[in-house]
Amino acid sequence: MKSPVRQRALIAVASGAIALSTAVAVAPAATAAPNSYAYSAARWLEDQLTGGLVHNPNYGGFDDHGLSLDVFFALNQLDTRASTQARIVQAVSADVATYTTYDDGSKVTFYPGSGGKLAVAVEAAGGDASDVNGADLIGQIEKLTDDATGAIDPGLTYGGVGQTWATRALVAAGSDEADESVAFLLSKQCPNGSFLQDYAAACGSTVEVDSTAFAVVALAEAQEAGHDGLADELAAAAKALASAQVADGSFVGNGTPNSNSTGLAASALRLAGQDGAAGSAAAWIVRHQVTDARAEDTALANEIGAVAYDGAAMTTGMDEGITDESRDQWIRATSQAAAGVQAQLSSTKVAVTRSGTFVAAGRAASVRAAGLRPGEKYTASVVGGGTARGTVPANGVVAASVTTPAGTATRTVTVTGSRGNRVGSTSITVLGPRKLTVAKARTKVKRAKVQKIVARGLVAGEPVRIQYRGKVVKRGVASSKGTFTYRFKVGRKTGTAKVVVRGAFAGRQGATSFRVVK
Repeated sequence: MKSPVRQRALIAVASGAIALSTAVAVAPAATAAPNSYAYSAARWLEDQLTGGLVHNPNYGGFDDHGLSLDVFFALNQLDTRASTQARIVQAVSADVATYTTYDDGSKVTFYPGSGGKLAVAVEAAGGDASDVNGADLIGQIEKLTDDATGAIDPGLTYGGVGQTWATRALVAAGSDEADESVAFLLSKQCPNGSFLQDYAAACGSTVEVDSTAFAVVALAEAQEAGHDGLADELAAAAKALASAQVADGSFVGNGTPNSNSTGLAASALRLAGQDGAAGSAAAWIVRHQVTDARAEDTALANEIGAVAYDGAAMTTGMDEGITDESRDQWIRATSQAAAGVQAQLSSTKVAVTRSGTFVAAGRAASVRAAGLRPGEKYTASVVGGGTARGTVPANGVVAASVTTPAGTATRTVTVTGSRGNRVGSTSITVLGPRKLTVAKARTKVKRAKVQKIVARGLVAGEPVRIQYRGKVVKRGVASSKGTFTYRFKVGRKTGTAKVVVRGAFAGRQGATSFRVVK
């Protein structure tokens, strides 16, 4: 019989619904070597193991089998440290009953969420989940699965996440009941495409990130295994997940942006083919990872590769280091984030073009940018002026407007993707109000003779309009020195005549007058 502490740990890992308790998604083995961020995270995670298990020194101390499997899934998705993966599966399998069941003294209860999680790990490691140290995990999950509906008592799965582990296990093992289990999972999809953790709750407009991400992974694996008719549901779930992404690339769980939910979402989105959204999530994770530069002269100097749960955890860690009390949180965060970081987008040069050459000060400047990935978060900004943020649309072309600053000057507009090395820029000429100087050759001009005016104070290439006696008589552009010269016949009408010179925008004008005489 387990102690209450051990039972609480089991329930937390089985459910995946409480803070820091979810596990990273499993995808087909990565086709590329881990990038530097993922590699350092994997190395740090490996260092947290003793005999293939994560040992939690709190609550009297215990081996955390569920968290150990989280580490396995991170390494497995990154396709790295195969021997360490094997040690983890062997260590958890050796104590299969402790992790997957609860003995209250009168009966033994099997938890299909925990059993499914271990079964998926065993199958991913090349083993047989129907014989795990003598335990038939697949058979036990099948026994609890309704033959007609595919349902499992949510009191045993603790809701959505536990159900997805059970479904994934049946799919991975090629169970005869996999179809029914997948169908049951689909029956729990909300109209907006998301999945709830609490199956008794009503669907709403809010997207629950963790449970939806787990469902995306389960559906993607089922589709990969040959289960038909899932494309629309998978696309809807991935779209719902992407819609929950915050402007900075993060995902919110437990009321705060965190690397657990963001890492899980990044892995699921990448698996669903939404590389842009996944890359933005990965970039947010990187900003919360302990790197050489970030750890220098801090208490995290020996924790390179670890990922903080959120900004507050990073700040505390830099001051206090990772303590026995906080290490569990750091391991859970890093195990999810490690695979999510692999979605990091490579550097790219973004092509930015402007709409028109000149923009009025304080008005919106329109730019277009190409070269980012659909779904990627972007930021457009103008030096000294406004900033616009958004998501790259499906066609991959960003159309953004940023408010220009006051004054007349050449300004740089920059469009940046999920990271600073995914960037491009263009320049625009911002024109503020200005009284132009308009000089005339003569104060009196005889009828039908020629007058000459020279306008100064323009900028090179600025459009110019000349009005004489209230009518536009000339259009052109300013010279490289910002001047515009115009010679014209004054006509036969005598009296005072006014010449107005207007630049590109209102407020940029000047005038002069002279007399037309006989």
